[in-house]
Amino acid sequence: MKSVEAKQQPYNDLAFFADSMHGSLARKLRIFGMDTAYMSSISDEHLLRECIHQGRILLTSDKELFRRSMYKRIRSVLLRGRSDKENIVKIFRECNISEILFDPAFARCPTCNLELEKKEKGAIDDPNDLIPPKSYLMYSDFYQCSRCAKIYWEGSHKPALVSLAKSVKQELDGISRTI
Repeated sequence: MKSVEAKQQPYNDLAFFADSMHGSLARKLRIFGMDTAYMSSISDEHLLRECIHQGRILLTSDKELFRRSMYKRIRSVLLRGRSDKENIVKIFRECNISEILFDPAFARCPTCNLELEKKEKGAIDDPNDLIPPKSYLMYSDFYQCSRCAKIYWEGSHKPALVSLAKSVKQELDGISRTI
């Protein structure tokens, strides 16, 4: 069941396509609820066609690809950061996004990019095959992708994601104060 609140995200109408150099960034954006396409093996021409066809914003650090996208009038962000955090800040700034949300109810599958569905423990088929027993006992909230069937929960990675969101927000607040 999809959350109605997901439609109220401040960046719900934005869709991105990260080039093949930005898989880690794509996964993080998906976790933060952003519709981010990514293919590890895609030609530049195919990538540009997909951006046009799907109305996606290109995310790239390839200056030549960026130049070609601008020539084709594809909205693009040239990434120059050394970290995913720096690149997220740049994307948010260029797309006028002022908030970053870390809420698993809004997350997308880091692998497939589909919205995740919340699952009650009892509604998970064969949990022993999909979730480590200790995690199944420790956590009560689970989220499943309807395409790949992977199941996610707020595990040990949560503090790092919360910290990243907080750091991005602080950076955005600093940028907006200086503008």
